[in-house]
Amino acid sequence: MIWSVIERHAYAYTSPRWLEAWRVQRLRRELARCSVSAATSSRRLYVDVSVISRHDAGTGIQRIVRAVASHLLTDPQPGWVIHAVGASRRHPYHLIQWPTAEVPAPHVPIEGRPGDVFIGLDFALDTIRFHRRQLTDFKRRGGKLWFMIYDLLPVLHPAWFSDKNVVRYRKWLGVLAAMADGFYCISPYTEAELREELAQRYGLESGFRTCVLPIGWDLASSRPSTGLPAEFDSLLQRLARRPTALMVGTIEPRKGHADVLAAFDILWRQGRGYNLVIVGRAGWKTETLQLALRSHPRHGKHLFWLDDASDEALAMLYAACNGVIVASLAEGFGLPLIEALGYGKPVLARDIPVFRLHEDKGVRYFDAGCEPSTLAHTIDDWLGTAQGTMPISPLDIPTWADTTRSILSSLAAENA
Repeated sequence: MIWSVIERHAYAYTSPRWLEAWRVQRLRRELARCSVSAATSSRRLYVDVSVISRHDAGTGIQRIVRAVASHLLTDPQPGWVIHAVGASRRHPYHLIQWPTAEVPAPHVPIEGRPGDVFIGLDFALDTIRFHRRQLTDFKRRGGKLWFMIYDLLPVLHPAWFSDKNVVRYRKWLGVLAAMADGFYCISPYTEAELREELAQRYGLESGFRTCVLPIGWDLASSRPSTGLPAEFDSLLQRLARRPTALMVGTIEPRKGHADVLAAFDILWRQGRGYNLVIVGRAGWKTETLQLALRSHPRHGKHLFWLDDASDEALAMLYAACNGVIVASLAEGFGLPLIEALGYGKPVLARDIPVFRLHEDKGVRYFDAGCEPSTLAHTIDDWLGTAQGTMPISPLDIPTWADTTRSILSSLAAENA
């Protein structure tokens, strides 16, 4: 931990903003001078799944990666040959067999040609940096480089993350700034924050494109993970007896679990028999909260924490709950909110700008900085009257097919 703190301060000293901007702009000027021939009739699309191909942690980001990659790879598109690619510290980007690895692919590095596109779909902070020369060469040969931006939170709120991950993120973003042709963003707010960061830190206001993607929700169409925890049927039966609120997200500082738990403590002391179910892996900087959850007197009675739930189990919990609470202090998008709406569930969300994108779908909000007693009153009113489903038309919620169509349309427009 001490070394991480030293590394963060050293990085700020050795990479001042003016030097970062100079390096980024120099490389972009160099790449812009490369002349390439016209694209071939059949274009190759390389989809980076470096992280999820090794380990699927089931986070919101990885649910997006898995869903988008699966749709791109299983739905043939005219004019495109689409490949999954991966890399590691030892091996550069190469074709891989994903989601199955029955026949290991040879580690032959990919090379670009006019019309080819590499999409950095996975959140591969280190892999992109390790192989930036390969990707730069891919671009020099006529390929295009696009990257998914899920949020700017390690830059905007570094206190919520480890010092090591803040440094890793800043280095990764600097590599992207130097060579990206375009960025896919998961909300208009992420797009605006990205453009502001690129302008302020690297002096970039043009020479790249941004595209906001519609984000899907359906777990069943995202190549879901399967398997149910022990005594899961018994849990569902218990949830059916009382009004149940569901929270989905890694236990980390910004997700707001502590606020919601404090509000439920008040409700339980008042005699309310509500259930609170939390689905999310143990994260960072929340050891005290994790201990409070595991040792809580209501644990296993009205409070349930599933720290390794599959997509199959999550889908069943969405169906079983009376409503979903999304209490994040900040998000790039907030996948659980759109998933809840897709399952027709009432949503109570913290009043932050990115969640206001869905207010026309009946989302109810609580004040971003409200006291636990105020939040408890809001939850009591909301959960006490929640009917379990909402009259939302599936046509109002984007699908993963919409996400992939938007990606391919943006690339077609670029080549037009």
